[in-house]
Amino acid sequence: MINLRECMTRVFLKNRWQTSVDGTLFRSKSSKGHPTAGIIVIGDEILKAQVKDTNSTYACKLLYEHGIKVEKISIVRDDLEDIANEMRDFSKRFNYILTSGGIGPTHDDVTYEAAALAFNDKLHYHPTLVDIIQNRFNCGSFPSPAYKMAHIPTKCVLKFGVDEATGQPLVHPYVIIANIYMFPGSPMFFENLFRALCKEYFVGYKRFAMSEIYINAKEESFADILSSVAQECPNVSFGSYPERNRYYKARVTIESENERDMATAKRVFCERIPKNVLVDYDCMPYVDCLRKYETLIKRSERRSVYESCFKKFVNYYEKPEEVWIYLDSSKESVVMIHLARIANDKLWQGAKRRKLNAICFNSDTLKPTENKFIQEVCDRYDVELGRLAYEKRDVATSLKNLIAWKPELRTLLVGKRLNGNEKEIYDNVKRLNDNSSMLVEVYFPLIDWTDEDIDSFFSSLSLPYHTIES
Repeated sequence: MINLRECMTRVFLKNRWQTSVDGTLFRSKSSKGHPTAGIIVIGDEILKAQVKDTNSTYACKLLYEHGIKVEKISIVRDDLEDIANEMRDFSKRFNYILTSGGIGPTHDDVTYEAAALAFNDKLHYHPTLVDIIQNRFNCGSFPSPAYKMAHIPTKCVLKFGVDEATGQPLVHPYVIIANIYMFPGSPMFFENLFRALCKEYFVGYKRFAMSEIYINAKEESFADILSSVAQECPNVSFGSYPERNRYYKARVTIESENERDMATAKRVFCERIPKNVLVDYDCMPYVDCLRKYETLIKRSERRSVYESCFKKFVNYYEKPEEVWIYLDSSKESVVMIHLARIANDKLWQGAKRRKLNAICFNSDTLKPTENKFIQEVCDRYDVELGRLAYEKRDVATSLKNLIAWKPELRTLLVGKRLNGNEKEIYDNVKRLNDNSSMLVEVYFPLIDWTDEDIDSFFSSLSLPYHTIES
């Protein structure tokens, strides 16, 4: 069945009409056929760098994926007049305005008041929000400071998105007035609600045609070529970004309104730069990784080594809840996480993707960049990470804390190799096999891999790695 709301929205934008659907205002402010968006981030804590804004980055990514053109991001202090003025200005200029922050129980949470001021409205206690605050958040009887979050403009509409995990409506709604969508500043609430917004309103829009080229050369070596191709292809936008990466030195983006123009510009550019600097790089090796692994096996000279090891992982992950990987910033641990993900995808095809389990020993020697890298690996590969205090003289004691938390743990995979990363912690972990009270078996599935095996597997699949900073 065709979604009537989406059809109406596209028609109104295309024909430059103005109307209201469930309180949502659509205007003719498109950018080359794409709806436009503006983002208003509210809060003194952002301007003082006391809190890092991640919501605008998250929103920009999803909006771009849905074909929405973000044209401006504004960060505004907790001032009633400033927020109201920005809302009025953005409402006239863009199709969709998203606000983040300024929704809460304290005196400086004035987003709803600013919205009322911007659209000549007054505030009232919305009965649905009052009920949520009173009965779901257990904030006591009315009045109390928490009920300020129910004090919204009378013209507002509430929208309850759907929780992707449960299929049930989210507990808290986002609030709409005119073409402004107001969200709380906490990323935990913002991200769930914003995904729901995208799913309801933005599914039917035309997507951008975009591709990336990875070049193992500095920008100045191909800048003239890029400039000439950009002049020859006026319907295509190019971007060039120097990056610190093991696999390449620069990333070039090519974007257009249609696949044909984008593909033509990409072909012309690639024909003019030296072939030996083009890099076959996969920025998302964790996506569709089983198919990519099977492609690698067909052409790899190290096929027997990889296949033999992979069979071990398939055996381990027949009971995935019992298997944990020791994860640090080494290449070996990343290889194991990747093989575990492939094994899971092979064993549970068609089923809901299963989380991997990993442990990381916190220690004084772990650098902030390593911690950040480990978390990024967990996010990309859908890994639940347990962090343990590392007792140098008694790893068994450290792991007992984990087993108390996850009693199903039976198998621990560690990335030690004979000629590779010989570390004291690996020797200590290995001794667990001699401790009959632990009920945990420790395996070293990469024990026979050479440096060449590791490097070839890594580069062939573009696996993520930790950059050691000087």
